[in-house]
Amino acid sequence: MTKRHLHIILLCIAMVILSSCAIDTTYSGAMNVIEASDALENFSAQSNVIIIDARGQEAYDKGHLKGAICLSTETLVKSEPVPMTLVSKETFEEVMQSHGISPEHVVYIYDDNVGVSASRIWWTMKVYGHQNVQIINGGSTAVVKAEGELTTEATKLPVSTYTASDLDASMIISYEEIEALIESPKEGVKLLDVRSNAEYAEGFIPGAILYPHTLNLYSDGTFMSARDLGLFYKDAGFKPSDEIIVYCKSSFRATQTVALLEEAGFTNLKIYDGAWLEWSSRSENITPVIETAPVGESDGS
Repeated sequence: MTKRHLHIILLCIAMVILSSCAIDTTYSGAMNVIEASDALENFSAQSNVIIIDARGQEAYDKGHLKGAICLSTETLVKSEPVPMTLVSKETFEEVMQSHGISPEHVVYIYDDNVGVSASRIWWTMKVYGHQNVQIINGGSTAVVKAEGELTTEATKLPVSTYTASDLDASMIISYEEIEALIESPKEGVKLLDVRSNAEYAEGFIPGAILYPHTLNLYSDGTFMSARDLGLFYKDAGFKPSDEIIVYCKSSFRATQTVALLEEAGFTNLKIYDGAWLEWSSRSENITPVIETAPVGESDGS
């Protein structure tokens, strides 16, 4: 055997070993996330599956997954007293009923903004007790790649009956509770700001740690694996045992982070739904502007 042949054999062995040790970055059997291929397979095989297109009516009308219904995040938020906050239980029930969704349905949601809209609907449904709801990893792009059939024909499901659970208070935290925590910090309780660097530089809730929601993604726009997320958040100073309070401008981006942190093993998570919109309008307790930091437009909600 020549040295060249030996080199080729060793190279092949190394490639086999590396491929067998590769980390699977797909979400298989996950709680909150589902791969597009799995969602489409279940959608075609099971009559109790509903897929929600959360991109908004305009995008839906231009083309969407055949059989998917259009449900905009705008229908699940209110404008008063704080804009973009959670609707009442009664309003939630009305929206579910008018879209043909019942508590027994398995619901998959996709969007076109890295899971932010889909996650907001996911979180709202979870808050009011819907058990079987997941976010499609990679959104509408992944649906197309999985060869989902597209159409411009709208899907309208028959009106359903929906009785929601009472709001799960363990998933949400109020302005007053945040204020109390700042006045009397607790060990193992951490504030997580998932806005952009520029937004954070303009001001933030005292003590909040910045970790932009965009860092939860790979370069192709899909969600980081639970393993990678766990490692990166650990490096950022978060422990699975921590109580983590997440916010952004209006706590849309925050819901994406919460969905993924749960997959990574973080179990004590709360959303500050009033978010920066409420805090900046009510509180004078704001960390001063960092004048040397770049300031630009918001990159999300």
